[in-house]
Amino acid sequence: MRCVAIDDEVHALKVIELHAEKVEKLEMVATFTDPVQAADFLEKHRVDLIFLDINMQSLNGFELLESLTRKPQVIFTTAYSEYAVKSYSVDALDYLMKPISFSRFLKAVNKADTIGKRVESAPAAQTTNQAKLISVKSGTTIHRIHLDDILYLEADGNYTKFVTDKESIMVLCTMKEALTKVSHHFIQTHRSFAVSTSKVNKVEPHQLAIGDKIIPIGVSYRKEVLARF
Repeated sequence: MRCVAIDDEVHALKVIELHAEKVEKLEMVATFTDPVQAADFLEKHRVDLIFLDINMQSLNGFELLESLTRKPQVIFTTAYSEYAVKSYSVDALDYLMKPISFSRFLKAVNKADTIGKRVESAPAAQTTNQAKLISVKSGTTIHRIHLDDILYLEADGNYTKFVTDKESIMVLCTMKEALTKVSHHFIQTHRSFAVSTSKVNKVEPHQLAIGDKIIPIGVSYRKEVLARF
């Protein structure tokens, strides 16, 4: 697996490098103390796995991940346990607490290898179907949602509600973060709402409808929304 390590602490980065050297299945193609440089590299080169610190100064790990158009598997590395819940809301493969032991590092790598092989060997139709599933965490429960089932997203501060025909799931993430998890078929209509374009049955200058649900269209979003439909 081609991997990259990103951490603005040189010592922490060295630990990851030393651990990776012991694992034959890993090829450490680059390491970065500057997350901005790392983001640029990841846009230009194929990478299978990122070891990613969270608490970095110029660009934190979540912001870096959000900026990528192609997202490899991610293993977060951090000294702060409070980021654990959020890390799984962005589909992180694992969450390693510093100082990272080799045994714990190896367990995370083996997990990445197993998932990677499973994806490679899956039939095309199955892979496509899996790609349409997302994971969101509400409290201690992880929900698997099919993208085609989501009607709209509704933000409330640092939380966003994923609404389907059958349920509403409140997730600890902002609207901006939620939109990175869904497909380009969603469009934000208001600072608190984003909709699945395929579910909309009526559009007016100031609002649209999904079934009986009326969704407002904010002034700053109106031009883009009306052009989309």
